Amino acid sequence: MENQSLQIAQTIQQQLFAFNRNVVYSWGAHAWTVVKDGLSFKVQGFLFKGTVRITLTPYDTYKVELIKGKKVEQEYNDVYFDELTYIIDTHVEYTGDNYENDVKNAIYSF
Repeated sequence: MENQSLQIAQTIQQQLFAFNRNVVYSWGAHAWTVVKDGLSFKVQGFLFKGTVRITLTPYDTYKVELIKGKKVEQEYNDVYFDELTYIIDTHVEYTGDNYENDVKNAIYSF
């Protein structure tokens, strides 16, 4: 079972990076961890700071959970692999039309 979870976690990570590696890096993604049937990692985005857990469902889709502490803040079911990066980005990092200004302000606020 552990080997299967590792393979699933590696596939999820490859799918995230395949769509846009820079977007994944913009989340401050770190502490990548294999979980049962999936992958979890910590993020430090503009919109959400906490843990993202992605698990494969029996329907060959994903469940995405945004977790703060031990509480699931948001949950998305029946997510297809090509939707993963977009769904996570819009809830973790991307602030909409002002995103470029938000990034500039964050960089120059140090």
